[in-house]
Amino acid sequence: MGRPVYWLMSDSNVDWNQALPEVEHFARQHGLADVPLDTYGFSDARAFVPQSRLWDCQAPADSDAGLWVFVSANMILDSHNCAWIIQYSHQPLAGGAMYAIRLPSAIPRADTPGGPPPPAARRQFFNAPMDMRAMFRELVDHPERIQKALDDMMATWRKAQAEARQKTGR
Repeated sequence: MGRPVYWLMSDSNVDWNQALPEVEHFARQHGLADVPLDTYGFSDARAFVPQSRLWDCQAPADSDAGLWVFVSANMILDSHNCAWIIQYSHQPLAGGAMYAIRLPSAIPRADTPGGPPPPAARRQFFNAPMDMRAMFRELVDHPERIQKALDDMMATWRKAQAEARQKTGR
């Protein structure tokens, strides 16, 4: 239909981390020791891409400049706000389920031409009030923190609900 798959579909119809073996292959081919990865899902990508780190395409660090980064197609328009990133050199992986993107040598500041969205325009995966992917990855590494994570998550959700009620007057 003349559009990339992320313009037409979303969720598991596009990507649920099935592209991770191709990310690992790409990383090996290019000799990448650091693989910033904006995945769609809660599984630990390090099982397939050991040198990966969880990354958010909406908030690149200055130290990410010039790197190859990997972004799930679901994060470009749907779960994150990353249409900005696709203007840079990129290669679709796994039929467009994920993209390998070469960031520029200097990343423009948020809300400037060619740059990521400002904080107010960023979106969280599943509209959660916290990065659930980071929370689950932390729990994979530290299962002894499960109860604290659940308590913190519930407090964060309650706070977000209270703030939403205040905004709507309900």
